[in-house]
Amino acid sequence: MNREEDYLALRETYAHLLGKKWTGNRLFGCYEIIRDYYREFLGRDLIDFNARKVYAFTDDAINEEDGKWIYKKEWGMDDGGVDFTILEKNDILLFRLYTNPLGGGYSAPKGRAPNHGGVYLGNGFMLHHPYGGLSEIEDLYDKGVVAYQISCVGAIRGNTT
Repeated sequence: MNREEDYLALRETYAHLLGKKWTGNRLFGCYEIIRDYYREFLGRDLIDFNARKVYAFTDDAINEEDGKWIYKKEWGMDDGGVDFTILEKNDILLFRLYTNPLGGGYSAPKGRAPNHGGVYLGNGFMLHHPYGGLSEIEDLYDKGVVAYQISCVGAIRGNTT
């Protein structure tokens, strides 16, 4: 299959998770799509950090969910980004995103914690819910989404047992 066929197959498989509306600033929307995915496809009910008002992917939150860092970029270091070959389907990708190159706009509490996440679907594709938008599948190899390529600061392998 080519990338377009892969993308269309993924859209069919995850159609019911796509196009969900952002529910507002009170909820960490990208985490909700991760929770939905883990619940449905892995049978794992992740902790509702939204209810606790945890709005960033902190080390404490990751440890509490028994996650394991498989890639972690030190903030401010340019290491070329995550190597997609180390990722496995179901890994959680974490990003430190901004809406402009000067670092303003889309920020996260608690210092430098990642402020966006998605589920790696394999072959360079990610399911995520962008701030203020609709849930979607992103082709991380697409040159048009360079923001995700350069802002990935971590990858977590969740305990799926």
